[in-house]
Amino acid sequence: MAHFSTPISSMDAAAALCLFLILATMIASPAVYAQQTNNRGCITSERDALLSFRAGIRSDPQNLFSSWNGQDCCQWSGVRCSNMTGHVNKLDLRNNLFLDDIFRSFHSENPHGMRGNISSSLVALHHLEYLDLSGNYLGGVGVHIPRFFASFQSLVYLNLSCMDFYGNVPPQLGNLSRLLYLDINNAWYTDGYGSMLYIEDISWLPRLPLLRFLDISSVDLSATGNWLQAVNKLPNLRALLVHNCKLVFPLVPVVHSNLTSLEVLDLSDSGFDTINPAYWFWDFGIIRHLDLTNNELSEAFPDAMGNMTSLEVLHLGGNNLTGVKLKVLENLCNLRVLTLWSNLINQDISQFLEGLPRCAWSKIELLDMSCTNLTGEIPKWINQWTDLSILQLSSNMLEGSVPLEIFMLSKLKLLYLDGNYFNGSISEEHLATLVNLEELDLSYNSLHMMISSNWIPPFQLHWAYFAGCKMGPHFPLWLKGQRDVIYLDISDAGIVDNLPDWFWSVFSNVIYLNISFNQISGMLPGTLEFMSSAVIFDLNSNNLTGTLPQLPRQLAELDISRNSLSGPLPQNFGAPLLEELLLSENSINGTIPIYICKLQLLLVLDLAKNFLVGHLPRCSEETTKPSRSILALVLHENNLSGEFPSFLESCSQLVLLDLAYNNFVGELPTWLADKLPDLSYLRLGHNRFSGSIPVQLTQLGHLQYVDLAYNRIAGSIPRTLANLKAMAQVTEALWHPLVWGYERPANPDTNDSPKYDDSLVVVMKGQYLNYTRNIVYMVGLDLSCNNLVGEIPDELTSLVELKMLNISHNHLSGRIPEKVSLLRSLESLDLSSNELSGDIPSGLADITTLSKLDLSYNNLSGRIPMGNQLQSLIDPESSYIGNNYLCGPPLSRTCSEPDATGRDIEEHQQHEAKYFYLGLAAGFVFGLWLVFIIFLFRSCAGSARSGAVSSRRTRLPEGLALQLRHG
Repeated sequence: MAHFSTPISSMDAAAALCLFLILATMIASPAVYAQQTNNRGCITSERDALLSFRAGIRSDPQNLFSSWNGQDCCQWSGVRCSNMTGHVNKLDLRNNLFLDDIFRSFHSENPHGMRGNISSSLVALHHLEYLDLSGNYLGGVGVHIPRFFASFQSLVYLNLSCMDFYGNVPPQLGNLSRLLYLDINNAWYTDGYGSMLYIEDISWLPRLPLLRFLDISSVDLSATGNWLQAVNKLPNLRALLVHNCKLVFPLVPVVHSNLTSLEVLDLSDSGFDTINPAYWFWDFGIIRHLDLTNNELSEAFPDAMGNMTSLEVLHLGGNNLTGVKLKVLENLCNLRVLTLWSNLINQDISQFLEGLPRCAWSKIELLDMSCTNLTGEIPKWINQWTDLSILQLSSNMLEGSVPLEIFMLSKLKLLYLDGNYFNGSISEEHLATLVNLEELDLSYNSLHMMISSNWIPPFQLHWAYFAGCKMGPHFPLWLKGQRDVIYLDISDAGIVDNLPDWFWSVFSNVIYLNISFNQISGMLPGTLEFMSSAVIFDLNSNNLTGTLPQLPRQLAELDISRNSLSGPLPQNFGAPLLEELLLSENSINGTIPIYICKLQLLLVLDLAKNFLVGHLPRCSEETTKPSRSILALVLHENNLSGEFPSFLESCSQLVLLDLAYNNFVGELPTWLADKLPDLSYLRLGHNRFSGSIPVQLTQLGHLQYVDLAYNRIAGSIPRTLANLKAMAQVTEALWHPLVWGYERPANPDTNDSPKYDDSLVVVMKGQYLNYTRNIVYMVGLDLSCNNLVGEIPDELTSLVELKMLNISHNHLSGRIPEKVSLLRSLESLDLSSNELSGDIPSGLADITTLSKLDLSYNNLSGRIPMGNQLQSLIDPESSYIGNNYLCGPPLSRTCSEPDATGRDIEEHQQHEAKYFYLGLAAGFVFGLWLVFIIFLFRSCAGSARSGAVSSRRTRLPEGLALQLRHG
């Protein structure tokens, strides 16, 4: 895990110190007047201007304006006046909690920043020298940086960073000729397609000749090809930050460089792919801070880097470096910070560490080698790195025990060893000297925490990650004193114990809490509202009891699935900002409260495997937006009833719908394609739905899994199946917003796992299979156990991406489509218990992925096709039983086996057919002959009686008379 891989975190503690020293020099004059006070009171016109500005602010969560009363505005919070003139010369209303808000902003609205509008009344502050509104929400889509800021001719310091301004940066800022510090970085606000701020013409920048600090990170410069030439005209510039600015490349050498004072350069996320020795910045021997993070660099370090002897901070993480030759760095004796995370270093850790400049060993404060494919054991001589305060070795292939020497580094504040192959134990002896430790991550190793219950640590952790470490079976009582923890993960830690009484109060300030996959017992408290900072709770797979408590207001994600909660859901359980609510596999009863309709940010709702009853709530217009944001609704295995939920008509972003194993009735709606255009997974099996399959269902272009099994659906299979593009088109990566567009890290500093990773149950190969994050690869169609009639449409064979097809236990007739061999991705095919006839298409043997085939109990005939794949099926003989006229392997009745008459079965079947038709013809002829004889006999008998009457004396010979009598 690269915990310092983001733009904000790259300004780590050591780098921040470097910047602080630079900025302290840059803005010396603002620092002086910041200490000044005014004894004469503020000027009335300026006081009125400030009050007018305050009137435009709708929300002030930090209560910055609480002191804005009384006549002397110079005593107000954030306001300073000149001691000489009495004019307001400083306005500092920055959001001081913005770093905390960065994490929160991914889950809910910023709870701390001001909201409102910037009043133009501020133009009355003609003597303003220092203006800082950073981290607040005073803009919005369509709101530009106010042009009237250019009227502050005395401004020395202007910070508008991390606000939500939009559009072109006004060139009028070039009028601020006295400016020393300009920060308009837009790092946390984009419109989804690019930066919300951009610069079309940067020619105004050279009109700021005194500028020492310039941060325009995440401001789009793609339309500005001459940005470097403009920057080069700032001879006093000491810090240049152009992170993620869409710079135009290739960079060209600057013939006459004026940037002779440049000490800090941030070119991270700039997209260049070569470390060209001719690039302009390699010649700047005074650069102390160089950030090339998240580019596409793959070449060896240029020799010119070895001449940058002033370099203290070097960030190269997130590139493609492979042939790292550290000898180039041997003269960088001032190096204090080095990050190389997510490069393929592919070295033994001892070899790598020995290659770093030995003259800097005792100076390096931060080393991040996460995800670099390091191997071997951490050397014991690492204790020579005496100034090391941040060590990150996450996600490598390091092995052996964690040496005791690493814990002798008493200055360590952050230690990340997670995701390796370390083994052995960690005891109090290891941790006893780490008095400065604030963040510790030992997750996902084979470590055993051998710490006594009465041990009192000498440190106070803020981040405590022990996922996968064996801390149990008893609850780790040494955590009781860690009241400063804001991120806690003790998941899968082998804890089999009751949750201690002090747990919720000790960790009442957490933002992230994960105790999942243990066997922790105990009753949830009646309310968790007091945990006002909580954003993510993951308590799943334990033995927790009680009812769902009142939840913290800021909570965004809650997972208490696979526990023993009982009772009904509260009518109002709080947490209006919830995005994810997972309560599956508990014993919750009652109905689903209408409060669910009020969760306007809800993305995932999973209440599966409970005892819920009744209809789903009918969300009124007052409680729903025109379009809800929900992506996944999972309610399978309850006792819910009623017709198909109508409130889903407003869920236009729905991707996964699972209502299986309930008592829903009625026909499937025809509005599915219109109202749910993104639907990818539809599971309605084991209900009582009736009617036919709506033709409109086949218009869902993203639909890749359909389960309608065990219902009462009748009619034929629609021939418009070819419209199901997600099943019909071969694609490199299936479109899947649930996985790719909605991610939650298990650790808030990574994003390598999907937010919603509960399973989709698929009946395949005769088994119940659970698909979690690999759900994106499941393409299936299950129409089994219904009342479908007619033939299998040929169009079905166009669904070439199908991995599972089940249309068994219906009343389908006709032949198996000859083109079934086109379904070359099939792993499971079930056509059993229908009325299919004819032979089995030989092309089935060409489906190399097929492992389960069931054609049993039909009227199929002829020889079973031969082929390697068909001979390796799961339980092959049972695939064909119940078809009386099939022969050949794997059936015991082979097509070449003689019967009692000595003829082959196949020949016998042919003779049976031939003689049947011959017999039919002979019977017809015999019947006609019999009718003729009867009429003839009756004619002869009539003639005899007539002769007897006319001549009674005529007598027949005795033998002939006897024959006629016995006829």
